[in-house]
Amino acid sequence: MTYDPRAALVCLDLQRYRHGGPSADPVLAACRRALDDARRRGWPVLHVHARPPGADLRPLPGLEPRPSEPVFLRRGPSAFSNSAFAQAAHASGGPLALIGFAMLDTVLATAFAAADRDLETQVILDAVGVGTGVDPHALSATFLALAPHGRAVTLKDLFQEEAERFAAANLP
Repeated sequence: MTYDPRAALVCLDLQRYRHGGPSADPVLAACRRALDDARRRGWPVLHVHARPPGADLRPLPGLEPRPSEPVFLRRGPSAFSNSAFAQAAHASGGPLALIGFAMLDTVLATAFAAADRDLETQVILDAVGVGTGVDPHALSATFLALAPHGRAVTLKDLFQEEAERFAAANLP
């Protein structure tokens, strides 16, 4: 799978209650880069939030949805538990690039639900929190084995592909 200009960035639970403190700051910075790059490239951005009782539900600074970007409230572990999100994901027509702080639940649940719907996914590994003691490479290998339309990438991989395609298209 290569870069598709119809890709959509899916921001999963980029809320204060999900941020794991200073150890999660590299993921937070990568999420900001992914969001900035997706916006700069004109990708649709879909925000998915949860509403656990008693949690700080505010978006993280620098990751707030813009007024033009939809926010979907999920009721289950997957973003697809919201039917409006499912419609928006299908309407995007391209792969879903997933970022968020919870690889072990929301990100994987959304990736597997997308696979069940024959939608391509790209889990941006450096913009996804995996938790302490979890091997991200083993986790991504498991994801890839179970999700035939999935791919684990880094920010550099994802946006480098786009830059190379743009350069190739504009060569004399």
